[in-house]
Amino acid sequence: MKTKNLALALLIAFATQGCWYDNEEDMYPSQNNNSCVTDNMSFTSDIVPILTSNSCISCHNASMSSSGVNLDGYDNVKPWADNGRLYGSVNHDNGYFAMPQGLPKIDQCQIDKLKAWIDQGTTNN
Repeated sequence: MKTKNLALALLIAFATQGCWYDNEEDMYPSQNNNSCVTDNMSFTSDIVPILTSNSCISCHNASMSSSGVNLDGYDNVKPWADNGRLYGSVNHDNGYFAMPQGLPKIDQCQIDKLKAWIDQGTTNN
């Protein structure tokens, strides 16, 4: 009898431990894409760091403009942003060369920031 009561108590204890309703967004708020701020994008403060940290400028600059693309400086980036090729490439859209070449897409927040900057008029600020 004592063994049956112990077994029943353990069964109830284990069964109730599995009834927990965690919410991923609450548990891991830093992974929530809503924390990606895309208001008032600045070329200097937001876009240049993205192009630099993902090695875009190391392959696409004045001395080494891979595939004829130079992303060093606003005047060189703007045409690629305006014609959709910058966004299409980093977002790995069909019909565009996926960049960075041979690597996974860059962070989604960075892609969202590029898109927001383009949508906000590709200003030189």
